[in-house]
Amino acid sequence: MRRGLLMALLITCVTTAAAGGVNTAAAQTAASRKILFGIQTGQQDVTYTDLVAIWKEAEALGFDSAWVWDHFAPIRGSINGPALEGWTLLSALATQTSKLRIGTLVTGNTYRNPALLAKMATTVDQISGGRVYLGIGAAWFEAEHRAYGFPFYSAQERAERLGEALEVITRLWTVDHPSFTGKYYVLDKAPFNPPPVQKPHPPIVIGGKGKKWIMPLVAKYADGWNVPLGVSPAGIKTRLQIIHQECQRIGRTPCDPEVSAFLVLHSISDVPLEGSAVRLGARVVVGSRVSRAILAGSAKEITDKIREYVDAGATHIIVHIEAPFDPQLLRRFAKEVMPNFR
Repeated sequence: MRRGLLMALLITCVTTAAAGGVNTAAAQTAASRKILFGIQTGQQDVTYTDLVAIWKEAEALGFDSAWVWDHFAPIRGSINGPALEGWTLLSALATQTSKLRIGTLVTGNTYRNPALLAKMATTVDQISGGRVYLGIGAAWFEAEHRAYGFPFYSAQERAERLGEALEVITRLWTVDHPSFTGKYYVLDKAPFNPPPVQKPHPPIVIGGKGKKWIMPLVAKYADGWNVPLGVSPAGIKTRLQIIHQECQRIGRTPCDPEVSAFLVLHSISDVPLEGSAVRLGARVVVGSRVSRAILAGSAKEITDKIREYVDAGATHIIVHIEAPFDPQLLRRFAKEVMPNFR
């Protein structure tokens, strides 16, 4: 397997798959949508020049979105390696593209005050001409929090803080001079100008898998749900059912979030059984739940794998590509896989 990929999967995956039913009407709605495709590049051990080149390649190939991550140090290998900060990088990449929708997959809520984050996202929305997603989650990388002095709260408190942050951000985007007093955050007749280009605001995409705390936040605040590595198609169905039940409980309608499945594009090969061998090797290192998220093998094998996620309700496929980037791999994916869903 390509150098570093298995370790990247091992560290990045904080997921548990589950099985269950799905809301039939929601599945039919999702099935009628155009399937979007995006890339996630990550920004450790890579230069800005390399990132610009592969993002421009993705745009030329017809990808719909491109994403960075939100970490201040490498999440695999040596913590002393190079890693560019996500939001300032995203701002620069916005000026190098013109069609791609862009975002951070996903912003760790614990790293910034939500009013600051709302201002940052709005600024990038202005710079990009209305192309930004606000990808956000509760945060997970404990070692990074410890290294930089960010408090690492319990899973429940991180979810609670995320909920309050989303309330703050949506009020800043939709209410004139909002005030808010929560357990963790406060607004006092807060000015907010200029507003986002997108109306009523940039799409909010919540990343996470928690059934008890995160899925209800998706139902209440999100325009999209990002499915982490390791959540199976059956797990997607179960969580979509929770989202729709919660929407019904709180009276949110329509309740039709974009569902982005996060997968890993490893290789496209015409060598028989290569995909199976790659996934078997990954299974030994990172386990079966993560290995199922690896796209490897023939274009048909990869198409069939993606189809499982689409049939479960995914409407946006985001593939992680590992540095050093391989433009030819991206070209084959765009030519041989993406047209099967369009």
